[in-house]
Amino acid sequence: MRKNLELRNKNLEAGRHGLISQFSILNSSDARGTVLLMALVVMSGVVISSVGLGSLILSSLQQTRAIDSASVAYYAAESGVEEALFTARHRNAAGQLAEGEGVLPASIAGPQTLTNNATWTRVVTGRESIIYAGTIPQDSLVEVALYDPDAPTTSQDIGRVQIDWSDPCGGCSVLHSSLVGWQSGGPIIWDPNAAVALYTWNAAGASITLADPSRLYRLRLGAKKAAMQNVQIRAYNGSGAATTLPGRIRIDSTGSFGNVKQKLTASLPRRIPLAGIFDFVVFSECSLVKGGAVSCP
Repeated sequence: MRKNLELRNKNLEAGRHGLISQFSILNSSDARGTVLLMALVVMSGVVISSVGLGSLILSSLQQTRAIDSASVAYYAAESGVEEALFTARHRNAAGQLAEGEGVLPASIAGPQTLTNNATWTRVVTGRESIIYAGTIPQDSLVEVALYDPDAPTTSQDIGRVQIDWSDPCGGCSVLHSSLVGWQSGGPIIWDPNAAVALYTWNAAGASITLADPSRLYRLRLGAKKAAMQNVQIRAYNGSGAATTLPGRIRIDSTGSFGNVKQKLTASLPRRIPLAGIFDFVVFSECSLVKGGAVSCP
């Protein structure tokens, strides 16, 4: 009996040790699985962070390169504009206007390569749909040629000119317009009997009618009482349809460097306007000599 009890106790002890061993094995397997999972999560985070950081660095390098290329492309476009301005305003050694001064510079479709491998192309036109005159300071003038200086005998069929501007003083600015016209083929002069009108600012702007669209005209705009800001000038033909304005050179130059392009636009009068000081005439029967004795006939 005693031997049977001892044998049974030994079997129970052996079974208990077996269960403990099995639990130990299971716990050891779970621990190894947890460590492996954590290692995979950490490695994934490191890889994702590395890829994100690399993409950010690569994007920054690309943006820096694009900015550098944009600067070179801008100055290439400026070279095209400068060459056109030199052609339009070139003077000879004596200071006189060169032959053909004011004639449109050539449009250049083929790329012109500079020493730094940047290139530029250029489109030049002699008409504009809108003239942006910017700000006309108080008591200053802007002259607008409503004819083609390279074809002074050809009428432009302009029946009306619309001027819009912003008023900085709540409606106190006044537009002073002087309009003179002459027959096709006649001398281009500033007629002392020019049509003069005053337009106080309003939201509709100022509409200046040209009595005879077959004639050639020159328009002078002046700002009275206050500056005129954001001045815009548009033209309409005799039928009331919008048309383009002659008398100005528009230069569109595009510079390229690498994969970057920059465009630069310049606009200027085809002829240098007269100074505003010559907007009046002084008549005297005596000599006008500054600092000298007055003598009369």
